[in-house]
Amino acid sequence: MANANFQVSSKLNDGRIFVIAGDTADEFKQNLTHILGDIGAENLISTMASSVEGAPTTIESAVANLAQGLGAKPVSSPTQTFTPSTGPSGRSCKHGEMTKRTGAGAKGPWKAFMCPSPKGTPDQCEPVWIRRSDAEWTSF
Repeated sequence: MANANFQVSSKLNDGRIFVIAGDTADEFKQNLTHILGDIGAENLISTMASSVEGAPTTIESAVANLAQGLGAKPVSSPTQTFTPSTGPSGRSCKHGEMTKRTGAGAKGPWKAFMCPSPKGTPDQCEPVWIRRSDAEWTSF
């Protein structure tokens, strides 16, 4: 399965990722059917096909296509949001220049330097949090 030509992956709510794959379209469909059943496999294949047919040009339209195909319902707003700040961060990690980010969560505003590696990277560096009591808080 390492060199699969067809695959679908999904991240579960608890952070685990699973992959269903096959070297051929038939093997892929057979593996989907084994996991999801006949109707579930057909629905997923149909949803994937319609999202490709629509050729979404933005992530929002791609997500909307998939949500519509899966009959997804809107989820409530996240408890935390972030707004990237501008300017150089002045900090780096083994992956490069860290990004300054600010946001507001349930406990109030927050500021941190974030690793530039993609979310979920196994060796992603931990955020460097700036405390409100730190002198750097006001100049961040």
